[in-house]
Amino acid sequence: MTTELAADAVDAQPATQAPRVFDTYAVTYAFGILFLVPGAFAISRLPFREYTAAYVSLVTVPFVLAILATFLTDSADPMRTKLLRSAVLVPLVLLSGVTVLFTSSFIVLPISQVLTPAGFDIAGPIAIASLIALALPLLPATWRRLRTRMTVRSAAQTAAILFALTVVAIVVVLTLRDDRTLATMQRKDVVIYIVGALVWYLPSFGIAAGAWRRVDVV
Repeated sequence: MTTELAADAVDAQPATQAPRVFDTYAVTYAFGILFLVPGAFAISRLPFREYTAAYVSLVTVPFVLAILATFLTDSADPMRTKLLRSAVLVPLVLLSGVTVLFTSSFIVLPISQVLTPAGFDIAGPIAIASLIALALPLLPATWRRLRTRMTVRSAAQTAAILFALTVVAIVVVLTLRDDRTLATMQRKDVVIYIVGALVWYLPSFGIAAGAWRRVDVV
């Protein structure tokens, strides 16, 4: 009888919920920056806008790796389940992210001009405010991990989030400087790539990843 009651109690316990949408968003955004930074430095060593296989890979693969890293570290599920989930959700997130990207492009398009001399004075404050707003979900995501028992998975996510917050802070400071350091310290394609990722590509893929993960289809 006791055994049966214990079994009923276990069965009555709610299943572990999928991560919150903005928690997945934060982790995807963070891992994206973690992979984008070395990718940007690698791009700067390649010929300017020569779309070779190496150039295209450095521009696109970091986003795939960010989504994959998120799904592989956001639960204690068996690795087989994580790999299956990734195989199913990564293509869906990429397609959905591109859809979000293009449907919202009319809103964020001015931000891509933030670091150009002609557009900075007009779009600069709006762009900085937008970047800060887009990075805000990383703060509660960090707090949730720091106040719970740390695991290898949560430690990896926390490290990525802290790195991402540091990069965002550096971009904000360099953008606000009078000499517009960020706009002049790298080639135009690298600057556009970094800014576009921070305020456009990563938020789009992050929202898509959060929504699909929350549905918990796998």
